[in-house]
Amino acid sequence: MFERLKGVFAREQNSDVETESTTVPLAAAMLLLEVAWADHELEDRELEQVKVALESMYEIDQDQGSEIVDRARADHEKSTGVFPFTRLLNERLDRSERKVLLVHLWRVANFEGDKEHYEEHVIRKITDLLYLNHSDFIAAKREVQSNN
Repeated sequence: MFERLKGVFAREQNSDVETESTTVPLAAAMLLLEVAWADHELEDRELEQVKVALESMYEIDQDQGSEIVDRARADHEKSTGVFPFTRLLNERLDRSERKVLLVHLWRVANFEGDKEHYEEHVIRKITDLLYLNHSDFIAAKREVQSNN
């Protein structure tokens, strides 16, 4: 009986992240979508920005980018939070790669030039979960603002 109970909890724990098929780009896409969805509106232009970010970070082509975004959108609807994805990224990315992701999170938030406090709150939470400093949070924000 104990083994069955352990199995139930293990399945629940892994329900958000499929360990065999989850990739770093998919986990990053989930975080990018979380920022885009912070205001509970997901526009085509934001999805395009997510795809561009993935193509830039992971050197994938447009078809692969579209496929990852489509998969992430489907998974995002079932997701219960960002922790499983930040955990995966912490395991597989070094600090500099996580900082690049942080810049792309800000680009998604500032895509239309108007950053709302909802997006900033989500990025702050993700920054903490990625074990990045407040100074990294501010530096990424300023980098994106200076390029707009």
